[in-house]
Amino acid sequence: MVTCIYLFDEEIDAKTLAQWYYYRWKIESYFKLLKSSGFNLEEWQQKEPLALFKRLLIISNACILIWKIANDNSDNTKAIRDFLISLSGKQIQRGVDFTYPALLSGLESYLATLDLLRQFSVEDIFKMRDELVEIIGIEI
Repeated sequence: MVTCIYLFDEEIDAKTLAQWYYYRWKIESYFKLLKSSGFNLEEWQQKEPLALFKRLLIISNACILIWKIANDNSDNTKAIRDFLISLSGKQIQRGVDFTYPALLSGLESYLATLDLLRQFSVEDIFKMRDELVEIIGIEI
């Protein structure tokens, strides 16, 4: 038998309740971002709380950066948003400039590219491309 208990405080007005729901929705959206936008929160293998905390901290910083990029209306930031969207490879609905998941995906690609450029010279990267072309026989 399932028992439902409803807590109701008559002193809470509709405006306060709506604001709480708004905050709850923001939290739900954040966790959706963590679970389905490349971070795959539910598949993490961390067993130690400190390792989980560190990973959440890093990803939360990325989310804050994306939030700042998304909410800054300067021309320079619009160019950054467009750049990240182009790196994301995600399709955006017509009339929509960006989505948070696409911006995060683009940021991930950008950071991976920067890491790659720290490890290899541009000449090395093009040499590897030439070797791949030779292996697969198709120009890329």
